[in-house]
Amino acid sequence: MTQITVCSHLCPHQALHLSKVLGLPLISTPPPAKQLGEQMILDWYHYKNQCPEEAPKLGLFSSHSGPVSIDFISGKKNHRRQFGGGKGQPLARAIGISGENTPSVLDATAGMGGDAFVFATLGCRVVMVERSPIVAALLQDALDRALNASNLDPDVREIVGRLSLVNADAADYLLNQQPQVEVVYMDPMYPDKKKAASAKKEMKVLQQLLGPDMDSEKLLDAALRTANKRVVVKRPAKAPTIKGIQPNAEIKSPNTRYDIYSIKALKAAGLI
Repeated sequence: MTQITVCSHLCPHQALHLSKVLGLPLISTPPPAKQLGEQMILDWYHYKNQCPEEAPKLGLFSSHSGPVSIDFISGKKNHRRQFGGGKGQPLARAIGISGENTPSVLDATAGMGGDAFVFATLGCRVVMVERSPIVAALLQDALDRALNASNLDPDVREIVGRLSLVNADAADYLLNQQPQVEVVYMDPMYPDKKKAASAKKEMKVLQQLLGPDMDSEKLLDAALRTANKRVVVKRPAKAPTIKGIQPNAEIKSPNTRYDIYSIKALKAAGLI
């Protein structure tokens, strides 16, 4: 099991709070990366060309790569916001965005927040549910930095304001809390058959922390009991569907398939 430690050298008060919340050891100085071994460090850092007014990021450091962090202000997510294809992209069509229709979405496998940010960019209110306390801490840090940034683009501030976060097992959360939501979105971690070296560093970290999802059937069942309109499951293009009730429709892109479960149609057929 990977050992994770919180480092306090840059943000001592935040580090102390985080170590208490997560129940993790606290250290004052980060060890050199080559000495980490299988250990990981949660630590705040200033990134290259950072404006002095901007708060440091929380990152997860390992011996395998540079820090893994989440950013809703710039980088890949902001690029996707500007050039991602808008409401015509397969992901948007899969969850039912069309015209002025922007359904409420619960992202049951939030991960690094990429798809949730797309939904919010397109006008949806999104609840991100993430079971890993470590990944949830990275997501919360990204939300806090964005909402507290003094020079944030008003459009981005509005987008981030549509995101909220829950750290919980998604199936348990859906069944116990029974949130009112139109769409439940799932992107279960599929076992990667490619060589580990080819995976993105964020995916490597998620795989190391969580491993492949072994309870997708349970989550799908909970999602079908909760969603008011549809459940959407993201899969690799050639991956099998999740066992159980079969989807009513699918939307394909070159490497990805979105399996769509229409709640109305499934109820009409007596399947749920």
